Amino acid sequence: MIRQHYLLSYLLLMLLAFCSAAAAEEKAPVFQTIGQEPYSFQSSDGQYDGYHYQIANRILEEAGYTAKAQPVPLRRLIHDTKGGLSDCMLAGASPFAKANFALVETVGHDLIVGILPRAGLDLNSYDDLKNIRIGVPAGMSVGDPFDSDETLIKVPTPDYFQSSIMLNYDRIDAIMGAIESIRYSAHKALPGEKVVFGKPLITQRFPVALLCNKGKANTVLVKRLKEATVRLRESGEFAQIIGVFFAPML
Repeated sequence: MIRQHYLLSYLLLMLLAFCSAAAAEEKAPVFQTIGQEPYSFQSSDGQYDGYHYQIANRILEEAGYTAKAQPVPLRRLIHDTKGGLSDCMLAGASPFAKANFALVETVGHDLIVGILPRAGLDLNSYDDLKNIRIGVPAGMSVGDPFDSDETLIKVPTPDYFQSSIMLNYDRIDAIMGAIESIRYSAHKALPGEKVVFGKPLITQRFPVALLCNKGKANTVLVKRLKEATVRLRESGEFAQIIGVFFAPML
């Protein structure tokens, strides 16, 4: 009887340990998004919006979690996810991202980077950048050869918003950066106007993806997020969110 008692106690302890481990793995995920327009930002009524924010929350909901996405500055997003303070994030799957995070699943939308010119100016090749004034928002990069090319006329600007105003007032001829961010900022900076651009020069294209901390890539949590991402992408819901979000800019 004593041996049976100890055996039952041991089995109970093992069961509790297993349940505790499972509960720890199934804790509410920390899912961060880029705290910048058009990805995740606070609207005029104080509520968060942005197409990354909407997609992230649908992934969480579809996976069965009640947690909400947490918009943070880009540097913190990288720091937290790489260091394990955040489980996953949405971002462009650039070479840097793939080297530092686990690429779990794509959402079916590309982040396009390059130089977007004013209306009436088309950029068909790199040589077309010569002798035009290119707005370079603080902290932005499109990679080499552009970043290191000192022969180009690069005009420092505070951000996409101010760049759009400068373009409208003919102080620059083009803006470098993420094409969708430039278009979105122009829509916000020049309300009520039909903002028209020329043909952009594309330098990089990355799929927007669910990226997670490498140490958590094989957890149940990430598996659930991956499966939810696949279902939502294949159903067309991500495309619908993106289409509705950018519709006012078309």
